[in-house]
Amino acid sequence: MADNSYQELVEKVIEETPYLALSTTDGTEPWVAPIEYFRDEDGNFYFFSTTDSRHAQHIEENETVAVALWGQDQPEYSPDMTTSLNGVQIRGEAYRLSEDEYPETVEAAVKELEAPMPPYAAFKIEPRRVYAPIIEDGVNKRVEVDMR
Repeated sequence: MADNSYQELVEKVIEETPYLALSTTDGTEPWVAPIEYFRDEDGNFYFFSTTDSRHAQHIEENETVAVALWGQDQPEYSPDMTTSLNGVQIRGEAYRLSEDEYPETVEAAVKELEAPMPPYAAFKIEPRRVYAPIIEDGVNKRVEVDMR
């Protein structure tokens, strides 16, 4: 599969998946949380969370995060198959935005959702590496995808 096909797959999964699994750590304890998100035109992810949530506290201590998104429809496995899976894996950095850092997409979401700010805060995830999981000759692998 050509790299642009992987880009299309990644975009499709992100576009069709309303939630992501956000993995954080404080350096000792890992945590994963389902998060509803939205994106900007540069491919950054945004979400709202209470500042006392475990993942928010972890992000304050350690900006490195991992994200997984996956589609509902997956191919049925066979030992000889070679195919892409409907999923995306991301390594990135996340941080809490101050109100003066809100891009238009966040300001619009605050108004639309009528989110009480605080106790909610806006967070941004900047993807650093993006992967598409694939099965090649029956073996699970992943391909790094350039999303720039």
